[in-house]
Order: sequence, then C-alpha cells, then structure tokens
Amino acid sequence: MPEGLLIVLVLIAAVIVYTIAKIVQNIRKSERQWQQVDKSKLKQWEDD
Repeated sequence: MPEGLLIVLVLIAAVIVYTIAKIVQNIRKSERQWQQVDKSKLKQWEDD
C-alpha cells in the first residue's frame, strides 16, 4: 500500500473518531442540561 494512502486513511479515521467523540460529548451535555431543567414550567400539550 502506498505510504500516502496510509496517511490519508489515518487522517480519515481520526476525523471519524473525533466526530463520534464530539457527538457523544454533546449527547451527555444535553442529558445533564435536561436533568437541570425546571420541568414544572414546561407547557403541557393536549393530545388530540
């Protein structure tokens, strides 16, 4: 395998891992924020 191709594949893998890590981080942050919300002030919707 050419050396240049290996470098490109490693960079692509690094970008994928970084993206997945950021998504997981944002999901955890969102869950923490949702736990801190005062849910008594949320609007109740009537289901038809």
